[in-house]
Amino acid sequence: MGVYEASKRGIMALWYWYVRRLNSVWPTTTIEGRQFAVFPGVYRPLENEHACAAYCREGDRVLDLGCGIGVGAIFCADKAGHVLATDISETALRNAEENCRRHEVRNIDFLHSDMFDKIDGEFDLVIANPPYIAADFADAENQYATSVRYLPLLFDAIHDHLAPGGRLLVQYPAWFRGSLLKLAASHGMVLKEERRMPRKSLGLALTSLLYLQVGFRSTFFLFEPAAGKPAAQDAPKARAA
Repeated sequence: MGVYEASKRGIMALWYWYVRRLNSVWPTTTIEGRQFAVFPGVYRPLENEHACAAYCREGDRVLDLGCGIGVGAIFCADKAGHVLATDISETALRNAEENCRRHEVRNIDFLHSDMFDKIDGEFDLVIANPPYIAADFADAENQYATSVRYLPLLFDAIHDHLAPGGRLLVQYPAWFRGSLLKLAASHGMVLKEERRMPRKSLGLALTSLLYLQVGFRSTFFLFEPAAGKPAAQDAPKARAA
C-alpha cells in the first residue's frame, strides 16, 4: 500500500470514529417533519437523500441497495407497492427497521446482503447511494462512506434485477459524472435523466460542516438499459466479482 492510500485509510478510520461519537450524542435527525433514529455506526443523511422518492412511481417494486437508516426506503414506501431495503451492515438494518416501526410503515422488508448476494427477483426501481471515497475497509460497519467494490458490482449485476421498464437511480457527486457514465455504458446502461439534488437548508449545511462533509452536492443519475439489452429474465447471469 502506497503512502497516499495509507494516509487516506488513516484519515477515514479517524472519520468513522469521529462520526460514531457524534451520532452517540446526537441520535436523531428530522427530515420533512419525520424524526429518524441514527445509530452510532450508521451514516446520517446529509444531502436531502429523501428526494429519491420523486423517482418512485405508484405501485413500484423498489430495491434500496444500502439503505442506511432507511430514509430512501421509507419515503419511497409512500408510493411503492413494496420496498426491499438491504445493507451489508447489520447495524444499519436494525436502524432502518427501528425507523420503519417508528413511522408504522408496513410495505418494507429488510435483508442483510452484501450487494446482490442474497437478493432475488426483479425491481421497477433500484436506488443506490454509493460510498464516495475509494478506500477498502474489510469491516462491514465501515463501508458506508468508503468502498472500491460498490459501483463495479452494482453495474455488473443490475440487469439481473431490473424488471422490464426498470430504472436505476444513482446518487453521486457531479464531478465523477464522466467515469460513472463510462462505467454505465460499458454495462449496457444509458443515462435518461440527470438532476442536481435539492439545495441544503442552512441547518443541513451546518450539520454537514459538523460532520466534515464539505463541498458535496450530489446529483441523481437515472439509468435505463440500452435499447436491445435483454430483459432481466433473459439476460445471462453476471459473474460474482
